[in-house]
Amino acid sequence: MEARVHFSDDYNQSQMIGLGIFFIILPCVAVVLRIWAKLLGPRGIVSDDILLFFGLAFAISCGIVQLIAAIAGQLGQHQSQTAEGEPQLADPRFAIYQKVIRCCPSDRMLEVLTNGGFTKSSFLLFYMSIFTTKRFRICAQIVLAITVAWTISYFFSNLFTCYPISPYIEPFYNNNCVDGIALWYSMAISDVIVDLFIIVLPIPAVLKLQLPLHQRIGVLSIFMMGAA
Repeated sequence: MEARVHFSDDYNQSQMIGLGIFFIILPCVAVVLRIWAKLLGPRGIVSDDILLFFGLAFAISCGIVQLIAAIAGQLGQHQSQTAEGEPQLADPRFAIYQKVIRCCPSDRMLEVLTNGGFTKSSFLLFYMSIFTTKRFRICAQIVLAITVAWTISYFFSNLFTCYPISPYIEPFYNNNCVDGIALWYSMAISDVIVDLFIIVLPIPAVLKLQLPLHQRIGVLSIFMMGAA
């Protein structure tokens, strides 16, 4: 029997608009709070903060893409169909949805750049500015190299989901495309693995600090919440 993957479609246009707005506001608040805290300290704005600004720009772009797809396209709505039950490919809203939600060829590329390329790298550079031992820096540089490689590989994997490059990946277009679900799973799983590397990385260094146990646990909690 053929295995099938089912994704729940229990969402609507209003929810997609609300999520788009929420994920524009949330990173803006987080970055503003971080920059405010940095300005209160002696270091000021440094390279890891600059990377975070780029990540914020792409995060806002992801939210805008979702808003356009939900308002002008068909994100969160049932696709219009012909009398025969086939997709109504001539519907201009469907064309907008396809082109916007899969721009370049998808907003997953923006997500890769935001979460992988800039945000993760920003945290790693921040770690290296705090923990300066040779062993820690080597470990952090290895994780940074993995992060950069992950970002580049999945950026181009999403770009070339179809060849020639096309935003239309559904089977009924008969384009030469890879399995989008398998690509999504591999990207999501590897993303979590890289996140775990980043979360675990500072634990040994923090546990060696000459602080009471409850303070070390507090410092670890802050790092983990930030990296998560």
